[in-house]
Amino acid sequence: MNIQTNLNKAFSFSLVALSATSLSFATITPVKVAFARPAQVKFQALVSPRLINKGMNGRWNLQWKVNGWLYKGRLKMDGNLGTMVVNVTGPNGRRVDAEQRMNMHPERNGYTLQGNRPTYPGRNAINLDYQADSFHVELDDSGNWSMKNCSDDSGCIPVKVTQINSGLTHRY
Repeated sequence: MNIQTNLNKAFSFSLVALSATSLSFATITPVKVAFARPAQVKFQALVSPRLINKGMNGRWNLQWKVNGWLYKGRLKMDGNLGTMVVNVTGPNGRRVDAEQRMNMHPERNGYTLQGNRPTYPGRNAINLDYQADSFHVELDDSGNWSMKNCSDDSGCIPVKVTQINSGLTHRY
């Protein structure tokens, strides 16, 4: 055998090996990768198991203003869970309405009342024109509660809160 024949055999062997390797990769069926899934948690489980502020039970009117937009919310709380419908009127008269589920989360000096999944009121369709609300409620040095809406980049805006049942106004 001469060098050319050896080269041809080596080249042919390389092609056969390459083809076999390619075929073996082509016939491998990808295995389904198993990722750990988060446990399916019900909405109630996301909230503190203990009642955070019994005094918030009931119906409330909330009002605050951000950059000329007037927000009016009707909040209904039962324990640590609730719902809120918000009607917003812009300086140009444009209206946006949203409904969101609310839940309380304890904090060091009070709690957060966190909205989620804003929808059009009475429907299950997500309202992309409304950002979920986040209210921070704290007990001040005088023993009074203060509520602020801290939902956007405008900082935390004071919220006027009126309990519907009693007619009492709380300046939060």
